[in-house]
Amino acid sequence: MAVERRVLRSISEFSMFKYLLIFYVIFFILSVILMAIFGLIAWQGLSSFGIDNINSMLASIGLENIDITDFFGRGMIIGIVISVVGGLIASVFYAAFGTLMVWIMNVILKISGGIELRFLPGKEEKISIKE
Repeated sequence: MAVERRVLRSISEFSMFKYLLIFYVIFFILSVILMAIFGLIAWQGLSSFGIDNINSMLASIGLENIDITDFFGRGMIIGIVISVVGGLIASVFYAAFGTLMVWIMNVILKISGGIELRFLPGKEEKISIKE
């Protein structure tokens, strides 16, 4: 069986940025969903022990003189919004960092002459390669 050989000379940075951006946004959304589920399960477990709020949890470990609602109670919605927006902004920065890595890989590909890819012959497929 003959193996078709092609040389990979570069990867489009913009296409990798789009791919990585979608990847990191999906990863961020899934992690928010999983953390919410784990948080609800943990909160249910704590409430079964009689701990109904954060202040009673602090009181159970001996920190009853700290009122946590002064820190988080009134600004909880703002904190959640900042966390979500921060996660989305971080996704853009992660995608940009991945794009930088692809750019560095393209420089290395130009120096080394490329990476040889081997394909098994399949159906008659037309693949356009830009030189």
